[in-house]
Amino acid sequence: MMKIKLMCVLMMVAVLGISGTASAEVTPGKSELAIYSGPTNSGWISNDACQANTKTIMDDARMKKLFGAIDNFGDGTEEGYDSALGKWVKGHTGNGRQDVLITASGTCPSALYQFPNEDPDGSPVEEFVEAGNVVINVADWIFYMSYEGGNRSADNGPSGAANVFDIPGLTFGNRGGADEIPTALGEKYIPSLKPFNSVRPWHLEQFEGKPWTLHLFAVDKDDPNTADPAVAVSTEKGRDGNGMIAAMWQKDAAEWAEKPDPRGVGVVEFISNWLTAHGNMTAVEPQGKLSTAWAKIKNN
Repeated sequence: MMKIKLMCVLMMVAVLGISGTASAEVTPGKSELAIYSGPTNSGWISNDACQANTKTIMDDARMKKLFGAIDNFGDGTEEGYDSALGKWVKGHTGNGRQDVLITASGTCPSALYQFPNEDPDGSPVEEFVEAGNVVINVADWIFYMSYEGGNRSADNGPSGAANVFDIPGLTFGNRGGADEIPTALGEKYIPSLKPFNSVRPWHLEQFEGKPWTLHLFAVDKDDPNTADPAVAVSTEKGRDGNGMIAAMWQKDAAEWAEKPDPRGVGVVEFISNWLTAHGNMTAVEPQGKLSTAWAKIKNN
């Protein structure tokens, strides 16, 4: 009897220990969602804000209906490619369905991309996107560095994003511009979106001639080449669909001044409104309908 009880305990640890929060029961055949809510760069988003936004996403009825499982990976689950988060990413790469990863902390742990730029080509997060999956980042510069274990890692710097996008020299540096103003696309798909000043915006001119289609939800009032939030959709289809990378509300705000925090509710709206219509989350709209134009800015 003792051996049986011990086996049951070990099985429970194996199931629940892979994430900071126990995941919902898996529904076979549906897309799945992972959230990384590990240590933050606190000047960009506080731990409390990160956890609150993660809860907002996980508790939302639309998210529960859309995804077959939702897993929350916190501190201690993200160190190296063989970590729990690393195994999730590898296990959801090339599985024939489009899965979603949210870095709610604004940081990029070594489970996704080993710092500092140890694998400039072929990192797990790059392969995840190239297979046709979705990465969504908020707060700090996407793929820039990690705070796993509570300490700042050696920086990937701008090269992190440049390597994952395969665009040499790509930057999300501050342009010191005016507020980002919601576009018609933003008003339609992210109704909570309000004007704000992005500190790590998209530099749209850097995508010219590259195999990405850009969808802009807010654009700088004075500079049409500066945007945030936005999503880039790969024109090169993988086994799981067309890969997507969204960088959203990349601003140094430990606590968002206005409520609700768009880094939670806005991400929910983006997924439930835009991604379901333009991704491969359901069988309603074939993935092949996405534009194959190069470096084209879309208005839908």
